[in-house]
Amino acid sequence: MIKVVGLLLMTGFWLFMLYDCIRNEPDKRLWLWVLIIVNFFGAIAYCFQRWIPRGHIPVQKHWRNLTSSHKRRKAKLKVKSIKKAAQYVNFSHHLSDDVEGFDQPTALNQPDFNNEDDNLQTLWHEAFIDIKNKKFTSAKSYLHTLLKIDPDYKYGDASLMYGETLFALQEFEAAKQHLENHIQNWNHPQAYIILAEILSHQGDVQTACNYLETIIVKIQESSYFHYKRKRLVNKAAKLLRTIKR
Repeated sequence: MIKVVGLLLMTGFWLFMLYDCIRNEPDKRLWLWVLIIVNFFGAIAYCFQRWIPRGHIPVQKHWRNLTSSHKRRKAKLKVKSIKKAAQYVNFSHHLSDDVEGFDQPTALNQPDFNNEDDNLQTLWHEAFIDIKNKKFTSAKSYLHTLLKIDPDYKYGDASLMYGETLFALQEFEAAKQHLENHIQNWNHPQAYIILAEILSHQGDVQTACNYLETIIVKIQESSYFHYKRKRLVNKAAKLLRTIKR
C-alpha cells in the first residue's frame, strides 16, 4: 500500500512538473526531453532549477547562486560594466491576453541588477513576450543587452532569437553578419535557413544553396533528438528547391 501511494505521489509530481514546463517554460524544448527521459529525477531537477526560482517558493539568494550555471556566474564581471546602460531598458511592458505561460515579473520598473541571473531571466522573458506580440524593436533592445552579459545564454538560443529579430525588422545586413558569426559556434537550423533567405534575395544563390545543403546533411547525420526535427529539414529542402528554380 505504501509503495502504491509513493508511486502515485511520484507520478503526480512528475505530471505537475511536466504541465508547468509546457505552460510556463520558455526553454521547454530542452526541459521536456529531460523530464521524459530522466523521468522522476528529471522532475526534481526541473523543480529546483526552474519551478522554484520563478518565485513559487521563497528562495534565498545563496541557493540561487548554487543552482545557477558556472558560465553565468562568470558574467558578474560583465554585468558591472554595462549596469548603467542596462538601467535605461524599458521594463514596463504588460502581457497581452493571448500570451500564455508567462507571469508578469514583479517590480519591473526597478529590476534587481545585483543578481545577474535574475537580470538575464527577466531580459529573456521580456524579449520572448515581445516577439510573441510582434514588438520586435523592443525585443531587439532586450536581447542586445542580454547578449552583452552572456553571448551564449540558453546555449545560443538568445543569439539565434536576436538574429531572427533582426530579420523580422528587415535589418538584413545586420542579421546576415550576426548569423554568420552565430553558426561558427552553434548549429541551429533556423540560422542557416534565414541566412539562405537573405543571400537568395541579395542574389548570392550559390552560397544560399550551400548553407541549405549543409544544414540538411547536419540534421540528418546528427543525434536522434535533432533528427526528429523533420519539419526543419522539409523547410530547408523546400527553400532549396525554390532557390534553384
